[in-house]
Amino acid sequence: MMPTGKASGNAVLAKARALYGSRLRADDYRRLMACRTMTELAAALKEYPLYSEALAEVNPQYARRVQLENLLRQSLYTRYDSLCRYDRSAGSKVYEYFTLCCEVDELTAAMRCLDAGRPGDYLFRLPEFLQQRCCIDLYALAKATSLDGILAAVAGTRWEKILAPLQSAKPDRGLTAQAEPLLQDFRHRALVALAPAKGGTSAAPNLRDLVELECDTSAVSNAARLIRIGAPDSVVRTNARRDCTALTNDEWEYLLAARDLDTFKARFARTKYGPLLGHHEYSVLKEGFFHYRCDWCRKWLRFSTDPTLVMLCYVWLARCEVQDLDHIIEGVHYKLPPEELKPLLVGFDEND
Repeated sequence: MMPTGKASGNAVLAKARALYGSRLRADDYRRLMACRTMTELAAALKEYPLYSEALAEVNPQYARRVQLENLLRQSLYTRYDSLCRYDRSAGSKVYEYFTLCCEVDELTAAMRCLDAGRPGDYLFRLPEFLQQRCCIDLYALAKATSLDGILAAVAGTRWEKILAPLQSAKPDRGLTAQAEPLLQDFRHRALVALAPAKGGTSAAPNLRDLVELECDTSAVSNAARLIRIGAPDSVVRTNARRDCTALTNDEWEYLLAARDLDTFKARFARTKYGPLLGHHEYSVLKEGFFHYRCDWCRKWLRFSTDPTLVMLCYVWLARCEVQDLDHIIEGVHYKLPPEELKPLLVGFDEND
């Protein structure tokens, strides 16, 4: 019998913290960064509990980069599945958001394979809980060898309308580059819908604080990137979405009035985020946000008593770890030394 009410909340707190206890530690990262071949890396990954099941059928001798990236991405879904099964207090919006994120990931992965001219590299493996909720015909998506095949796989779903502009896609720009803004816009709106209304005086953070942090990461990063390349003010403002933000309107106006990147960064340092990101070394603002958000999620995964917040903190940290592994896979593929890889790893903590 599944737990309900308070018991359900306690169960998801325990489950998320137990999963986080199986994370890669600093020595694990060092070991993986030191691998020199894909065979060596695959063999090492198969030894870690969080990835052993997903990689069970992989023969390290024949392991390929895309295969490992696909399977590691899909290892996240098993964890989403287990958390959703435990947490009856989160409500359907959180389940829906997890499913939507999986669908975005799968569509993006399929399009990347098409762009690379290797549609056969796309594979999927969703656990039953999420597969029941996924509206995409994943079997059709796996067989798609063209944009028409992808559009057929989403026919009759919410993605049909969202991806409709791709029917006039420019062949020389790449399918993924043209689809990602459409997919991420929809994901953003679903994320904002999760956030409760502002209010309350509790010192402990709630779900809105996490959503604001994620939205501000995208908005500030987009603004900085566009100001750096001299984009028109209207384009900067459109892409710096402020529909769920921890910054005030005055702070945003002050930021967006900057005419160059140095001025933007100097003004950003005077916002509430300036001192928070100042504890980390970073070369671009997005990287600084990611490091700060890792610290934030580690803290509140441990101390929060809100099951949904703890669950989403864990999901963010788990996604970071898989993204770090993608960087390591790419580094091994291109024979990069560990000292060049380490700065790319958001979840790597020397003291862990």
